[in-house]
Amino acid sequence: MKLSILIDSTLFSYSQIFFSNRRWFGFLVLIATFIFPVHGSIILFSTLITNFIALIFNYEQKKIREGFYGFNGLLFGAALSFFYKPNEYFLPVLVIFLLINFFINAAVENYFAFAFNLPGLSLPFLISFYLFVIFNRTIKIFEANSVFFQSATYLSFLPDEVNLFLLNLGYLILQNSVISGLIILIAILFFSRIMFLLSLIGFIFSLIILNIFQINYSSQLGILISLNSIIVSIALGGSLIIPSNRSIILSLLGVSIVSILTIIWSSIFQKVNLNIFVLPFNFTVFLIIYALKFRESAGEVVLLYFRPGSPEENYYYHKNRKARFEKYKFINASLPFNGEWTVSQAFDGEFTHKEDWRYAFDFVITDESNKTYDEPGLNPEDFHCYGLPVISPYKGKVVKVVDGIDENEIGKINIKQNWGNTVVIDHGQGLFSAISHLKKHSIRVKEGDEIEKGDVIGHCGNSGRSPEPHIHFQFQKNDKIGGATLQFPFGHFVVNRGKYFELKSYDYPLKNEKIQRLEINSKIKDAFNFEYGDKYQIQFKKSGKLITEKWEVKIDPFNIPYIESSSGSIATFFNDDEVFYFTSYIGKKKDALYHFYLASFQIPFTSMKDITWSDSYPISMLTNFLAMIISDILILIYNPFEATGNFSVEEDGDFIFQNKITFYGKGIFRSINWSRNYKIIVDRNGFLKSFYCLELNKIKCEFNFIKEDEV
Repeated sequence: MKLSILIDSTLFSYSQIFFSNRRWFGFLVLIATFIFPVHGSIILFSTLITNFIALIFNYEQKKIREGFYGFNGLLFGAALSFFYKPNEYFLPVLVIFLLINFFINAAVENYFAFAFNLPGLSLPFLISFYLFVIFNRTIKIFEANSVFFQSATYLSFLPDEVNLFLLNLGYLILQNSVISGLIILIAILFFSRIMFLLSLIGFIFSLIILNIFQINYSSQLGILISLNSIIVSIALGGSLIIPSNRSIILSLLGVSIVSILTIIWSSIFQKVNLNIFVLPFNFTVFLIIYALKFRESAGEVVLLYFRPGSPEENYYYHKNRKARFEKYKFINASLPFNGEWTVSQAFDGEFTHKEDWRYAFDFVITDESNKTYDEPGLNPEDFHCYGLPVISPYKGKVVKVVDGIDENEIGKINIKQNWGNTVVIDHGQGLFSAISHLKKHSIRVKEGDEIEKGDVIGHCGNSGRSPEPHIHFQFQKNDKIGGATLQFPFGHFVVNRGKYFELKSYDYPLKNEKIQRLEINSKIKDAFNFEYGDKYQIQFKKSGKLITEKWEVKIDPFNIPYIESSSGSIATFFNDDEVFYFTSYIGKKKDALYHFYLASFQIPFTSMKDITWSDSYPISMLTNFLAMIISDILILIYNPFEATGNFSVEEDGDFIFQNKITFYGKGIFRSINWSRNYKIIVDRNGFLKSFYCLELNKIKCEFNFIKEDEV
């Protein structure tokens, strides 16, 4: 077993119990288990054996390293030494049941993940432990501890309620110790202020319930209710659900449910002399999360849909992803024309875009005087857009074609053949587009044709209900000509702002905007075309020493591509053929990959002159510790900080992308602000050359890509 895997799999197994992905958190939990050295040694032994079993049977090393298998083995070892007295048979029996626990874990975790898209939580541990209890009743080789969930020594300088809270935190790792709970509390506070708040909410609400039902706080039933309430509150309030005001309410509902279940199941399990431990937590979380999957919409209670971090990190990632990709769609549709056109009528237009047809666009071409025609403007041929090519916005199959309708005289309309000459295209996945008012006999496609994005389908005309030449365009859900419109964004388009051009992504053009398609530069596209298996070497100086950092492009089990650095940092990304996006970063902020993630947050494959674009950064990637603490405390009420990036590109021999990142506070925190600049150099052959960070117009750090023939 490699030392790095041994250390990571061990520490992450401990941290997984509290939904954490921090090694230091796992180390503190490990320390907490050694308040009782024998108990702690058995837990550590169980963790190592479980991870070793996973390795020798060739399970995925990434899951092993992340504690996916180890934490249930850890809990099983902890339960065995907590409820039973060790003897000469203890270790061999423990190893056998750790093997049983491992295979149950592998089966349950993967089944729940693929069948229900749910985590297995600690259910494998519970199944294994109940099997052991039945086994021991038959063989009778282990003597049960007569006292558990009791007899802990309180800290005299703390109120009894605080001691009880700490004791319940200790019981989550089966430690009958207030000191263990205090160590865990410190770990939670440093890891997540929201998690601390949720643990406190769960505990306090459980005390209220215990008081209502007149159950002794320190009794075994009272402790079981409190510890299940704490972990349910953490899970539903911010670890498995994105933190929000509604998630807090959900955590309180979860505490109510888990308390009732603990009371009911304790009575039932006592009859067969079994301890329910965290069974109510598992059932409650499974029940609520699975039920939430069947809602019409997520609203403010959003299930975790990405690789988890702390509740704050989950919140920041979700908020940033929503800000960046809320309108993102599975199809990157382009404008249905080349060159610059003007939006003469947009959504909810004043003329014809009403009710079922509200989500449509009319496009024309205007000159410097904003006129659509050359004088005298009495014939269709006088209009700038008349006869120009109209193209397919995306690949698909032509399903409807209407042609042969006469062109109108200027100022007159054909209401009987309202849509004029029209093409409807099926783009798949339930999306259709319709382009109307085309020129008579200009349509180049026929029904059944398979066409590609950008293919010419006809020419702009003046047929149907069209008083002057223009293109009518709409997305819809069916192949009916004149079908109800669908609000669906264009993938990327460029808006003429006068002195500069602004890139808009997955958005909707507005009335009177002059827009055009994003011009793609194939060399820039090649530079950011990171493919599976690609390897890179980046050199930079650190403390006077030349450092080489290696990158490799990989794909995770959910087909999400990512770049992994030689230090283990990971940056996920996606590429929609026109723009490259980084979507998340986990790792060291001193790595070259971190700076590349910031510099290349959004890179369109273009070298268009005077083009600019902007994006929003997750503040957790940029803030200092003090600002982070302030934000963590306030985020469920008020978001005190923002971070934005403003980008541009210029061509000066090489292609130079520039990005100014600005971090700023709002309201009473507006005095907290700073900025940082990045530049990325792409050479004329389509190779990444270098990138560097500037502060106060001085190069702070420089990173150079090393080509294979230079290594």
